[in-house]
Amino acid sequence: MLILLKSYKKILIILSFPYLYLLFVLVAPTNLAVTAPGGLTPVQSAIVIEDVDFLDNFNTVYVYSYYPITAFQSFVLAGDRTMNIKPMTERESDTSWKDDFRAGQISKIVSLKTSLIKAYELANLEDSSIEIDYEYRGLYIYYRPSRLSELEIGDIIVEVNGNSYENYTHQEFRQLAYLNTIRYKVMRIVNDVETFFYFEYTKTDEDQYMIFYPNYEILSAFPSFEFPGVNSIVGGPSGGMIQTLSIYASLLKLNIGNLKIAGTGTIEIDGTIGRIGGITQKMYTGIYQKVDVFFIPLSHFTEIPDLNYPYQIIVVNTIEEAVEALHELINE
Repeated sequence: MLILLKSYKKILIILSFPYLYLLFVLVAPTNLAVTAPGGLTPVQSAIVIEDVDFLDNFNTVYVYSYYPITAFQSFVLAGDRTMNIKPMTERESDTSWKDDFRAGQISKIVSLKTSLIKAYELANLEDSSIEIDYEYRGLYIYYRPSRLSELEIGDIIVEVNGNSYENYTHQEFRQLAYLNTIRYKVMRIVNDVETFFYFEYTKTDEDQYMIFYPNYEILSAFPSFEFPGVNSIVGGPSGGMIQTLSIYASLLKLNIGNLKIAGTGTIEIDGTIGRIGGITQKMYTGIYQKVDVFFIPLSHFTEIPDLNYPYQIIVVNTIEEAVEALHELINE
């Protein structure tokens, strides 16, 4: 048997090449990422407001994102027009799955807080008993180069080169944080315990820019609220607009009938509706989930697929425009 194996060793090696290649194609990662259509999440699963029955009309949209994918996965998915396969960004290549999850949770809690603030402010214009008070308290770290291991996703920057957030707007303080040579005072919260430390950093040409989110602290609100959905596995900020509309409509007990409303777009504290990722996949998700109305940011309107959509598309630039469009829907 040993002699036979030696005799055919060369042939066996040659024959093994196709199998090794097939194995490589099946399991070896590429530098590609994929975004696929996902599903809907009812807003009422993420927010509870005292003595307020949430309307079940409003749904945020999530997509599936995965990276890196294998060559085989890329080949299989390439023919599906609902998928988006693209090269991984340098930031994606530099981010672990753990940090990616943490970042998604940070952007989600910021989105929920901002949605609540804007919805209460808008509802207050109709019902003065609805009130909210909040403060800006620095910058959440959403992304930092992985070599900066002393910093963690979710740390909060409260000083930049000796300048406190208390003396700046969010935009001004964030601009300070992008200086190339910098000293941060950082707050880290673990099990509700705050600790502070200083971190000095000089950006290199290889470093991607850090990404920050505003830290808003809600001091008081009437009616009171909770965020039971903050620890779900679905993360990200793209539900901001729909969350705001849902809270607003529920606070004012608007009659929306049986409309199934979905949409996507971030929410800023000034009411601006911002861009999101995976717009094509979210539009397809709306089709698959049989929604009646789909809200999108104006900045994405020219990018959506050219399809015969079975739902009404509403394009807005601000949350005030979205609220106005919602009232028009109700009055039709």
